[in-house]
Amino acid sequence: MVNIEKYLLKAEKPAQYLGNELNVAYKDDYDFHMCLIYPDLYEIGMSSIGIQILYFLLNEQKGVYLERAFAPNIDMEKVMRENSVPMFSLESKTALKDFDIIAFSLSYEMTYTNVLNIINLSQIEIEREKRGEADPIILAGGTGSYNPKVLEKFIDVFAVGEGEDVSVEIANLMKKLKGKTKDEKLEALSKIEGVYVPKFYNGGKIKKRVVKDLNNSYFPEKWLVPYIRTVHHRLSVEIQRGCTRGCRFCQAGMIYRSVRERSLENNFNLIKNCLDKTGFGEVSLSSLSSSDYTQIEGLVDKLQEEYKDENLAVALPSLRIDKFSLNLAKKIEQVRKTGFTFAPEAGSQRMRDVINKGINEEDIIETAKGAFQAGWRHIKFYFMIGLPFETDEDVKEIYNLTKRVLLEGLKIRRDIEITVSVSNYVPKSHTPFQGMEQMGIEEMIRKHNILRGAFYKEKKLKLKIHRRELSYLEGFLSRGDEKIGDLIKLAWEKGAKFDGWKEHFNFEAWKEAISELGINENDYFKEKSLDDKFSWDLIDAGIEKEYFKTELEKAKNKALTKDCREGCTNCGVCWNLGVKMEIEKRGNKNG
Repeated sequence: MVNIEKYLLKAEKPAQYLGNELNVAYKDDYDFHMCLIYPDLYEIGMSSIGIQILYFLLNEQKGVYLERAFAPNIDMEKVMRENSVPMFSLESKTALKDFDIIAFSLSYEMTYTNVLNIINLSQIEIEREKRGEADPIILAGGTGSYNPKVLEKFIDVFAVGEGEDVSVEIANLMKKLKGKTKDEKLEALSKIEGVYVPKFYNGGKIKKRVVKDLNNSYFPEKWLVPYIRTVHHRLSVEIQRGCTRGCRFCQAGMIYRSVRERSLENNFNLIKNCLDKTGFGEVSLSSLSSSDYTQIEGLVDKLQEEYKDENLAVALPSLRIDKFSLNLAKKIEQVRKTGFTFAPEAGSQRMRDVINKGINEEDIIETAKGAFQAGWRHIKFYFMIGLPFETDEDVKEIYNLTKRVLLEGLKIRRDIEITVSVSNYVPKSHTPFQGMEQMGIEEMIRKHNILRGAFYKEKKLKLKIHRRELSYLEGFLSRGDEKIGDLIKLAWEKGAKFDGWKEHFNFEAWKEAISELGINENDYFKEKSLDDKFSWDLIDAGIEKEYFKTELEKAKNKALTKDCREGCTNCGVCWNLGVKMEIEKRGNKNG
């Protein structure tokens, strides 16, 4: 046990290192000991649905004890290094080096330097080939595992796909292998479907794991309640998984196919049980596209009826741009109308057709007008620049579209404000655009200047542009190979960590590392054919390569692909993975 108590008062927000939250799990009798690590601050990681699901799922398994750890903040890390305090778990304050497995949740590429930092803080060798028999097995899962080559120098095992079933299989296998050598354990783990073990990889595809029946799958009936406010300080319940829209840029929409819904009754009961055992006053109905859940109206109505005297806040984090979504928003924002968020993604209709967004300018303007009429005074738009086949005119249309929305809105009320948030597109693996060119720094600067020139006189249109240096680095990490693993290690050695945090981002460390390793951005940013070999080709996400080719050709021709709720689009997921779309008819409020 690591004695951390005497150092806590030296740290900001010491409660993030305590553990002992409401509903925490403690065990003395177990055969397999594992620590689940979110490689960012506690306040970020504790907002993760995946962390909560796996925590309770594995701790319900006999003989298994799962604890948690998060990246210590800069001040706490300084104290730990000065006093040779090893990285520890929250629940029992066990040193991470003493666990059977330590597992990282990889949800964002810019946490990769934190992964190395945590391994090092644990007093464990960073490179897997240098680690010994006494060291724990290091595992990684999450979206980052869909391109494992980037981190395979450091990670022993990758669990690819949805984690509920495979995590239980791994835990049960490790219980049986207690007392065996590390290599015996790794070889056995490599035989589990969806598990990639670099040391024992013999070729072939690693097929992702998928939960085939979400309605009857595990979801905890209680929730860990932090002592401090987290980024999303509320209960989050995944009402459905997957998306049917087919946006060509969206990795999540591709790798979480096909859509699977929980019934209204199951969702309501889960929410009720969790609220009763946590005391949260807000619940987020989580999904890639919440308004596509066919029972969404019925679920919202039932929650509002059940909690009408308790002022329960209901959040819908991802809504379509249409009247149906606006009506939903009206229901849940009857008292406090703070802001409304839209994601047109592209300014011009041409580009929205290229990415298969499936909305037109009339949808955008009419929904925005409806929001203003319903009482919202502030709305936010999300756009991307640098999308495939984009022209400067498409970039300018971001301003033109939002200006038209503003002018229409001012006819309704004069106190409105529109925030225009623009990110730089980073092509992702396992999408139709996985081989497309990415903007370099100079091109980002040029397009940012186009936008700033258009918006600079506007007082009611506020432009916010994502940091170009961050997008630039994300391009290397998202489509990288083994050499990018060397880059991550060298950048970390030069001081890079918490790269997603503005106050800690150290671009100079990355630039120096890129230069010293002789890495050419063109090798990773240039356009490639979908027939070329990609570093992630060993992963089978279930989607046929021919589907990507068809979608790319449609993008070139600005042709739309229908929502797969309207009929099969032949992506291959359902027959390749044995999973089918599970939805109910919209409007049946009884489930």
